[in-house]
Amino acid sequence: MAPHPTEEHRFLRRPLRIILLVLVILLAASLLGDRGLIRLIQMHQTRAALAREVERLSATNAALADEVRALRTDPGRIEAIAREELGLVKPGELVYEFRGAPPAPAPAGNR
Repeated sequence: MAPHPTEEHRFLRRPLRIILLVLVILLAASLLGDRGLIRLIQMHQTRAALAREVERLSATNAALADEVRALRTDPGRIEAIAREELGLVKPGELVYEFRGAPPAPAPAGNR
C-alpha cells in the first residue's frame, strides 16, 4: 500500500526545516559575527578614514619640514619672521607707523 501523500510531505518537511534553520543561522553568522559582512564594511570605512588622516598628516609634515629647512638655510626667511612677528628693524632704518583714522564723533542727538 502506498503511503498517504500528506505523510510523505510530513516526512520531508522536517529535514527541510532543519536545512532552512541551518542556512538562516549561517547567514546570520556571516552578517553579524566578528568576521561578518557588517563588521567588514565598518572596517573598510575606518580604514578609508585613517588613510585620509594619514594623507592629511603627511602633507602637514611636509609643510613643516619645508619651514624647518627654510629657517635653517634662508636668512631672508628668518628676517621676515623677525620683522613681522617681533617688529624688529635694521639699524638706521626709519619706521613709519600709520594709525587708523580717529573714530568719528557721535552725532548730536535731539534733546
